[in-house]
Amino acid sequence: MFCAALTFDDGYVEQIRHARLLYKMGVPGTFFLITGLKEYMGKKLMIARENLIRELVDMGHEIGSHTHTHRDLTRLSASEIERELKLSRSAVERLGGSGDIGVAYPYGSFNEHVIEAASKYFAYGRTMGAFNRWNEAALRYALGGMGARHLIKLPLRAVGGVRLVTVVFHDEPLWIVRAVIDYLRALGARFVTLREGLKCLGL
Repeated sequence: MFCAALTFDDGYVEQIRHARLLYKMGVPGTFFLITGLKEYMGKKLMIARENLIRELVDMGHEIGSHTHTHRDLTRLSASEIERELKLSRSAVERLGGSGDIGVAYPYGSFNEHVIEAASKYFAYGRTMGAFNRWNEAALRYALGGMGARHLIKLPLRAVGGVRLVTVVFHDEPLWIVRAVIDYLRALGARFVTLREGLKCLGL
């Protein structure tokens, strides 16, 4: 058995539908919110409708930070990085986030300076892309994440002892999320929030 964490970036208003689907299917999710914008990529964000975020929390989902304004942290000064992280941490806490709040780096971009700053404000950091995609290394501030299309490789990888699979969603249709849940269930996954996923990695 392995752990699976379904994560949702940006905090689009439409993602409340994903959250409700997960709740009906008995699956916890982790939603990383942009906290300083009212919309992103032409889509409204939940931060402007705090009742939706509280509904997420009430359903048992985890909320975390996708920074304050979704800027590439590796391109910012040290003070700008601190501001992006500190402001978003405060907003997530105010909306019901627990003390063990995580951050998902915009664009998956991070470096040693970003990790140093993130460790001051957050319990973990999630990236995406090829780096540590299967969480081969238990890195608290560089947890790997992947899009749904990479899951086809999971059965072969599982033989090697995958402990945590983290799937990253943005604005995919509900049927894809449902299909991913069914697929991972068929493979014997235990669904967790990403915060709980730290324990699956022994962190």
